Amino acid sequence: MKTYYDKDASLKHIKNKNITIIGYGIQGRAQALNLRDSGCNITIGNRNDSYNNQAIKDGFVVKSIDKAIIGADIVLILIPDQAQENVYNSYIKNNIKENTMLVFAHGYSIHYKKIIPPKNTDICLLAPRMPGEPIRNYYLNGGGVPAFIDVYQNFTGSAWNMILALAKGIGATKTGAMHITFQEETETDLFIEQFLLPLIIGAIRLSFDELSKLGFTSEALLMELYASGEIGELILKASEIGIYKVWEENASPTCQFGIYNNLDRVLNPKNTKSLIIETLDNIRSGKFSKELEIEAKNNYKNITKYNKKNNQSLLASTQENLNKILKTNK
Repeated sequence: MKTYYDKDASLKHIKNKNITIIGYGIQGRAQALNLRDSGCNITIGNRNDSYNNQAIKDGFVVKSIDKAIIGADIVLILIPDQAQENVYNSYIKNNIKENTMLVFAHGYSIHYKKIIPPKNTDICLLAPRMPGEPIRNYYLNGGGVPAFIDVYQNFTGSAWNMILALAKGIGATKTGAMHITFQEETETDLFIEQFLLPLIIGAIRLSFDELSKLGFTSEALLMELYASGEIGELILKASEIGIYKVWEENASPTCQFGIYNNLDRVLNPKNTKSLIIETLDNIRSGKFSKELEIEAKNNYKNITKYNKKNNQSLLASTQENLNKILKTNK
């Protein structure tokens, strides 16, 4: 994997460019602030909502999306995946000029052809591997979060120089901007969301529910499962030294033997491998994309129902009670 650092990128390629950021949410605000602090000219395109008000408060020029696009040399599309197709067709498509660079933080819309960009533009990927708050905080502390980058369409011939400059502008080249394709970024990102996260969240929920029924103290259960922050700290440490080494160096022999002795029992390799293939097939075939489209058209009915059920659960009320019990540093 080709990885780029500060020495490989120059801000001169974007310093005199008009950069428009569409969306001032989780990613938009952090990237806008970092790029402005790196000396770039930033305009925000956003609808009239609380994010719009925040952008004005932060001192940005804020315009409606269609007007923000006019005259832009670089456009970062940092709104949710399911909103991108409509926003692009309604406000962006007929207002972008030749040689404009369109930049996406996730490959979804391009990979699934929700957006068909004109041939006379550059299409690039700049996908930080963390949410907005750490992107901003790392930058302010002189560092940066890693990011994936790619050039899908290089009409101008300058796309690589500019996407590297943008990566440097948000701080990503401090740590490393890694080149992977739109397809690989899309498929791996969706896979984590559809396989690993359901496993983790489902295992916590099921363990809590079943052990609570058996009479274990709810607050103590939650502490052991995740609320103490112990597992989170170890996973964070694993990002530095590796997922195996972190347990070897920080867990007791009892814990290490417990993992070794039960891993294949609780996560049957044969069944799990078939689930991995099935999950990836759903992503690659477009099955998940179609299901997501239906969910969006139904105003995210299932997500709303899921969140409501979770918020009314014993686990959620236990979390609230535990927060009252503990004197935390938060």
